[in-house]
Amino acid sequence: MKTFKVLAAVVALGSSVSAYAYQINDEYVGKDHGYGDVIGDTSKFDVKGIDVSVSGTMLTVDVYTHFVNHVGVFNNYVTDTALSQKKGIAFGDLFLSSTWTPNGEADTGYLDDRHSTGTKWTYGFNLDDRWSSVGGDGALYELNGAANRDNAYLSNNFINGRYATYRHGQEVAVKTSSSTVTSVGSGSWLVDTVNGKVSFTFDIAGTDLLKGDEIAFHWGMTCGNDTIEGKIPFSVPEPGALALMGLGLAVVGLRRRKQSA
Repeated sequence: MKTFKVLAAVVALGSSVSAYAYQINDEYVGKDHGYGDVIGDTSKFDVKGIDVSVSGTMLTVDVYTHFVNHVGVFNNYVTDTALSQKKGIAFGDLFLSSTWTPNGEADTGYLDDRHSTGTKWTYGFNLDDRWSSVGGDGALYELNGAANRDNAYLSNNFINGRYATYRHGQEVAVKTSSSTVTSVGSGSWLVDTVNGKVSFTFDIAGTDLLKGDEIAFHWGMTCGNDTIEGKIPFSVPEPGALALMGLGLAVVGLRRRKQSA
């Protein structure tokens, strides 16, 4: 049910920068309660898809969602804690892993998948102010706990279940106070209401995400009313290959100079 389409894969000859663009379509449901893909108003919560672009080791992840125009809604449904601050439903953090292992069947939207049964997320990009309507700064964390709940707050931590129907058990925010998470980098995020997307940009240099041949993603707003997961093929040029490529270009340039002399 989840499909992946490579929109473009361009590698410029002799360049040390590889540019890729991918799309993950949102057909993932995860742990459900009989309400289908989106719980509640689709005009507020629907997630359409993810585009990923790469320049060297710098990732930009664009999540297309109607929620960009509705951050802060339903402040009467959030829990009365410092975590939610009674500001309403907010942007969730972006979770990543070098493998995607959802639980359940693709043709039903992985209905058995939740924090305890699905992919073990190994990195998370945490937002500085998730209620911001414009964006801000962020930090990339390595998630070292044995289970997702050791490293992440769930939708249950943000929503008061006595008054609201929402998707339970979804990882929505990095638990930065946990002893099992470690900050490994910084970045930024941007809310683009014109194009209907929230963008996350950060460097994955030095992370284990570079060691595999794919990167998996997970994102949802703090209530989890719509959640998107999926993976893209991923690779970066080996440093040795880049060095050989640069040497080859230098030789070509030298020959051209000699021929024109």
